[in-house]
Amino acid sequence: MLPLTATSLVLLVSLGFVNGLAIDADAQHHVRVGKKCRTTPRTSCLAHDALQTASLYTGMEEGTPGIRPGLSESSTDAANFINFCAGRTLTNGLQNTAGSCNGIPMGRLPATTNMISSIITSPQPGDRVQPNTTFTVSIQTRHLRAGYLVNPSTNYYTAPQDLDEHGNVIGHCHISIQHIGSLQSLVAPDPTVFAYFKGVDDDGDGNGGLAAEVTGGLPEGVYRVCTMIAARNHQPVAMPVAQRGAQDDCTKFEVGV
Repeated sequence: MLPLTATSLVLLVSLGFVNGLAIDADAQHHVRVGKKCRTTPRTSCLAHDALQTASLYTGMEEGTPGIRPGLSESSTDAANFINFCAGRTLTNGLQNTAGSCNGIPMGRLPATTNMISSIITSPQPGDRVQPNTTFTVSIQTRHLRAGYLVNPSTNYYTAPQDLDEHGNVIGHCHISIQHIGSLQSLVAPDPTVFAYFKGVDDDGDGNGGLAAEVTGGLPEGVYRVCTMIAARNHQPVAMPVAQRGAQDDCTKFEVGV
C-alpha cells in the first residue's frame, strides 16, 4: 500500500478523519462533518483509530506491491464506506429475498492459526442411505466456537463477526442438502431449492464435533450435503488471508435401497 501523502493527511485532518469524525445526517441525507459527535439517533461517529486508510486507494496505483495482469480496481472511500448503503434498501436484520444493502462491518478476523476448517464425517462420499429413514449428518470442525446463533428473523447480519477469548470465531454451522441427480452431475444446483436445511444450534461434543438429524430421511436420489459455517449473525465467516484451505466441506451420497 502506498504511504499517505502530505496532501492526503491535511485533507483527512481537515475533515476530522484523523481526530474523530462526526457525521450528522438529516432527513434529506444532508451531511455535516465536525470533530465532535452528539449522541442522537441521527449522528454516527467514526473514531480516529477505526479509519482504514487502505480504502483510500484502488490498489492499482503505480508502485503498489502485488499489481499483476487480471486484477481490478477497488472501490474507494474516505470514511470506511460508512454511508455505502445510504439511499438503498437496508438489510436491517431481515432476510430480504429481493436483495438489500448491509452496512454492518465484517468485524474481527482470526489469526491464521485460528482459521476455521471442517470435514463431513458422515455420510461418506458415495454412501448409500436408506430412503425415508432418519439418518445423521456428522461434521468435525476446527477453531469454531459453535452453538451461537441469533434470531434469523430479526437480527440477520445485524452485528459484526467476533472472536472468543481464544481467538476463535463465535458462530455456528448450517447443513444444507440438495438433490443433484447424479454423482457425475455437471450442473450447478439451484441454491433456492434444497431438500434439507438446518442450523446446528448447540456446541456439539465440545471438541469440534457437530451433528444434525435428518428426521424422516430423504426420498431416493443422489444428493450433495454441505456445511455452511457462519458467524453468530449468520454471515459467512471471514478469514484473515485469501490463500488457505476452505472452511466448508461438501460430499455426495445416494439414497436408495
